[in-house]
Amino acid sequence: MRRINALIVLMVFLFTSCQTIFNISPYESYVKSLETSGISKSSMGKKWISSGQNALLIPNESVKLPFKSEIFFREITPTAFSYRLKYEENAKLTFKITSKGKENNGIYVDIFENNSNKSRIKNFYVKDTVFVYENNNTQNLILRIQPQLLVNQYVTLEIIKNAKLAFPVKNGSNKDIQSHWGVAREGGLRKHEGVDIFNKKGTPILAVEDGKIARVETNHLGGKVVWQRLGMFGQSIYYAHLDSQAVSTGQTVKKGDIVGFMGNTGNAKTTPSHLHFGIYTGSGAIDPILYILKRDTIPAKLKLSEKYLGSELIIKTENGQTPINILSVSSVAINYTDHLGNLQNINQLNINSKIKAKYKPNSSFQNIIDEPFLEGIPIAKFNANKAFKILGYVDNYLYLEQNEVKGWVLKE
Repeated sequence: MRRINALIVLMVFLFTSCQTIFNISPYESYVKSLETSGISKSSMGKKWISSGQNALLIPNESVKLPFKSEIFFREITPTAFSYRLKYEENAKLTFKITSKGKENNGIYVDIFENNSNKSRIKNFYVKDTVFVYENNNTQNLILRIQPQLLVNQYVTLEIIKNAKLAFPVKNGSNKDIQSHWGVAREGGLRKHEGVDIFNKKGTPILAVEDGKIARVETNHLGGKVVWQRLGMFGQSIYYAHLDSQAVSTGQTVKKGDIVGFMGNTGNAKTTPSHLHFGIYTGSGAIDPILYILKRDTIPAKLKLSEKYLGSELIIKTENGQTPINILSVSSVAINYTDHLGNLQNINQLNINSKIKAKYKPNSSFQNIIDEPFLEGIPIAKFNANKAFKILGYVDNYLYLEQNEVKGWVLKE
């Protein structure tokens, strides 16, 4: 079996090493190599391809950010994991994928827009990667990760959501934002087109992104102000009530550069020092708070200890105590294959440490089969006269181990 596996891996490697004249993703190229070699027609090849297709149709988990998942891909269980997540235009997503353990064969990473066409946005074949995704539109996304065939691989996936723009006040925090978008001004004659961030006079005001200074001026409402343009057709950033400006018109700045210092100029003369921060588009002002608000970057606790990853466990079910194999544990859910090889997803898991009853096989000599059905395939001969260990049961079948072979036999 190991020689066959090694041969298949070698064949696939040779096919995927060849360059293709077509502009297709690494994943699609690998599928074509399986088809060209005939491996796609094998049982394992069919399962690998179908698991990738099914992952797009029914994602395993809906991600709550920040998110972390520990994943084990079993050599004998072709599996793809997929995650449904929402991208918001005011943020950016950082993806970190790390392979662990002795085997590190790389992983296919694909991001799709969750629409009827499942449009592919990004694709990689990497061992370890960190990449940032951002767009100008809110989108529903699907992230799919899948290794090549016949690979045992441990992978850690982390997804962090951060504000698209940097916080504009040096060493500032969310609590410093004390006046928000839309608040009435001048007795209701106008509304607040930004947020006010309070701090000490003279606190450095920082560029929230790379860009060019469009204007440096003084006006009645904003006092000393700085306008920054993000790209040729990008948003305009407005820094107002500055005590002094530190840039000039036409100057190029990098994110984090000082553009001025906090004050209370303009119509803020009677208020404590603060920055009026605004964002303007071709359609006018927009609420800037989510573009700069600092987010929690520590995921919730995993639903199950990662020590169980890749392990066979016994759990209690309606018709017995059955074996499962833990394939992933995240801050949202647990994924495992049941005793029939079906992928399951749950939020909590109660692990049985002991079998509560004892049973005897139906006869001294019978087959050990791979599934608890009459149609199960024999994998070994069972001898009731020799030592064996009962691991679980379902309906009329025992799940046991004898001579390092695990499988099912009929019980009395």
